[in-house]
Order: sequence, then C-alpha cells, then structure tokens
Amino acid sequence: MKEKFKIIESQFRELGIEGDDVFTLIASEYIKYHNIEKSERLKKIGEKANSINCNGSKSKVEQILKKIISLEEQGSELSVFYQYFHSKRFRDNTGKFFTPRSIAQSMVSMLPIKSDAIIIDPTCGGGTFLLEALKKWGNTSCHLIGNDVDNYLVTLTELLLKIKKQSNHKLSFFNENIYSNNKIIAKYRGKVDYILANPPFSLTIENFNPKSKLLKLGFKNSDALFLDLAQDLLKEEGKLVCLLPHSIISNNEYVELRKTVESDWFINAIMVLPEGVFQETANTTTRADILVLKKKDKKNKQNKSNTLFCNISSIGNSINANNDLQAILEKQEVKKMLEIN
Repeated sequence: MKEKFKIIESQFRELGIEGDDVFTLIASEYIKYHNIEKSERLKKIGEKANSINCNGSKSKVEQILKKIISLEEQGSELSVFYQYFHSKRFRDNTGKFFTPRSIAQSMVSMLPIKSDAIIIDPTCGGGTFLLEALKKWGNTSCHLIGNDVDNYLVTLTELLLKIKKQSNHKLSFFNENIYSNNKIIAKYRGKVDYILANPPFSLTIENFNPKSKLLKLGFKNSDALFLDLAQDLLKEEGKLVCLLPHSIISNNEYVELRKTVESDWFINAIMVLPEGVFQETANTTTRADILVLKKKDKKNKQNKSNTLFCNISSIGNSINANNDLQAILEKQEVKKMLEIN
C-alpha cells in the first residue's frame, strides 16, 4: 500500500507538485468524475485545484489523476490519500488519530439497524465511521451527520459520503468545536439515536458546559468530557460506540468517572484492544478500548444490564490478518447482548 502512494507522490513531485496540492487535485478529480453536487466546501476544493500551478504539465497531471480514478472509482482510498499527504498536519497537537477501517467496521456492526436513525460522528475526521454506517444502512433510510473542528476533514467526509450515498440517506455536515457552545448541540440535543466516535485523546478543555457532571468532578480532558457531551445529544436508550484511552478504563484516577458512567448509562461492552491499533494509521502506540454505552431512560434508571468484557488480541490488519474482534461479534450470545440485528 505505501509503495503505491510513494509512486504517486514521486510522479507529482517530478511535476513540481507536493503535499496539500496533490490531495486537492485528487479530491477535485473525484468531484468532477462523480458529478457531485457542490456545497461551498466542495466548490472551494475545485477553485483551489484550478489555482495550482502545474508548471506547464497539465496534460501529465490529468493522466495521473485519470489513472488513480481508474484503479479505484469509488474513492475508498481518499482518506488514505489525505492521511499520506497531510499526516503531520492531522496528528500534531490535535490528539487525533484516524480509526483503522477494520475497527470502524466492527464498531458500526454493533448498532442495530432502524429506519430513519439519526447517526452522528461529532469528531468525524476522515469519515470512516459514517462511511461504514452508510454501507450498513444500505436501502434503509437514515440521517448521517458529520462534524469536525478541522473544516478540511469535514470536506473529505462530505466528499466520501456523497460518492456513496443513496437517495434515502440524508447528509448534514458541520464545522464546530464540540467543546464550546455550538449549533450541533442546540439542534440535536436529545434527538440522536446513535453516536460513533473516536474523540481526540487527552486534550485539556478549559471551556465546557458548566452543567457537566464530569467537569464538576474535576475532569478537564477531552475524552472524559466527551461522555457528557454524548449524554446531551442522545435520546433515552440511544447508543454510544466510541474509542477511549485505556487509562480511563483502568487507572485509579478515573474511579469517580467510572462511577458516574455507571449511574447514567447501561454499559453494554468494554473491549480492550491490543497495543498498536493506531500504528499503521498514525504511527503511534497509544492504547485504546471500545466502549459501548446505552443512555438510561428515566423510568428504568435503576435497572441493570449485562456487560460484555473482553480482551481483543487482533483486529485484522497487515500485521495480523486474524480479526478476533469481528469473531466475537459474530457469536449469537454477543449479538443478543448488544441487541445487534
């Protein structure tokens, strides 16, 4: 995979085109190829592409772009292109890492399909979760909502979903800071069926909802406060499937956080992932776990639910092709526990 991207990088470099400009040209070509209806974000991609100096080699650039499209018409590798040509910009000082596709697929598979479900990824990054949700819902109607503080990532997500969408899929996109007062919370508070997310890890948050239980307990890190944000967005009995640092699940400093979670949520599953799950997508050994939570309804707040605890040894990648995570999710008792249809 890396070898292919190196060849493409080399071809553009020979023409004096590098970095952001390469991705912009590729994205613009996909917009034209699929004749996608252009939002203001997508229009800007085209405008930027037209302004790039091809150094008198426009025909050669067009040949490279047509070759890329011919190899993958549906743009499934657009997020990988973005990551390859923007990786440092994406990672540095943001606490963000792209979610490996195999993990995203498994996490989306934990959501029961229901008609007209509102599904949001408040930190959508490259759109991996929403793209997998779009595939799973197929002919079933749904409303997919993507948000990210990085407008370029919102643009990438919009492009990916518009290439794949069907007529019964409603799409909405935002460019908001979820930890400040914003339109998403105001518009969708208590209306969301499912949240899929890989929120930024361990960023210090100074400005957040003063009503937040976890903030009052002294937690000011982005991953912890994300749980209160999800509570605000979800309907009663709505589900959150997210990645969180392993430290939140295991370290003593988060005991009070875990007690608060147990009082407000049904804990459907805690899945401890192996070390190095972000190694290929972000070159980091940061450890993460999958948490599946169901928001309690007021009538049944005191009821208990069964919780799936498991240690995952492999996630299906180039290092280890076995996917223990997906194998566990295919067990009938696990499907019943997670209400998977």
